[in-house]
Amino acid sequence: MNNLSILLKSKHALYGWIFPRFVQSLRDNCHPDNARWGDINDLCVKIEKIIVQSQALDTQFFLDKQKLFHSILDIDFDEQEDKVITALDWQNFPHKTAAFLVHGNHQFGQFPLVTRLLQLQELKNGERREIFVKLSNLKNIDCVWEEVARRFVHGNQPTGLSPEQIKEKIFQALQSQNLIFIFYEVYQSDRLSFLDELIQDFWQPIVEKANHKETYLVMFLIDNKGGVCKSGVSLAEEVNHPKYPKIPLSLPPSTQFPRTKIASWLRVAVRDKVVPESLCVDILLTDSQEGVPELVYERICQYCNTSWERELAHKLIQVF
Repeated sequence: MNNLSILLKSKHALYGWIFPRFVQSLRDNCHPDNARWGDINDLCVKIEKIIVQSQALDTQFFLDKQKLFHSILDIDFDEQEDKVITALDWQNFPHKTAAFLVHGNHQFGQFPLVTRLLQLQELKNGERREIFVKLSNLKNIDCVWEEVARRFVHGNQPTGLSPEQIKEKIFQALQSQNLIFIFYEVYQSDRLSFLDELIQDFWQPIVEKANHKETYLVMFLIDNKGGVCKSGVSLAEEVNHPKYPKIPLSLPPSTQFPRTKIASWLRVAVRDKVVPESLCVDILLTDSQEGVPELVYERICQYCNTSWERELAHKLIQVF
């Protein structure tokens, strides 16, 4: 009895909770003829049932979070998704290559939009490598090459590789897997020439020499300030632009979710028991500054008793 509280509260990093193993050990070391063996065995069986039920609940909770994650990605961004699918299907270029500018006047869901686009079947088929690069951390195009090289060398240490050597590693990877470059914080009003350099001196040389056939080579530029479209950086408005995909295709700007989109999603989510029936459009709009995507997601998670910060935010906003 003196050790009972320790046994109940202790958990081994490898073997789990101590108390079930302690009871199991008591039963295994108690002779069946002992008068207490039956009581110990009954306790052991009860504990085993509790463990099985607990594991089933944990699994269901995990599945529910996965269901919620995939569901809230469907709220809107239909226009952007359609344009990306069109670009991926429209291959006037000898290889499966695409580049996109994801942008908006405010930070309205650009990262979750990219996360949704990464779920497209075209980009999920086969192996995939995603290379996230925070552009505001880098001083010049040489730093971009080095940062990318770190993603292709084990240990993420300085590589000292030349751009030509890095391109060869990219071309080798493309033979067996999709490569998706995701550059974020791309708009810096005092360094707009840097973005032009990224397109001309990093992206275009790769596109011109890549010789992949079955895999996709894709670049996303994420602008959370809405300045790139007004900066004079070369962009394509449609996939039939003569320079696309050597220059990025500008997607429709991300904005607040409209009431009609939230209402349409909510009807399906309630029907499929993803969210409770008590959740309504007015609540979501009121608590999300009239449809700011990240705030909509957060409010939905609160209603579903799921932690936005710990459970889903890091999945929807992958680079944070």
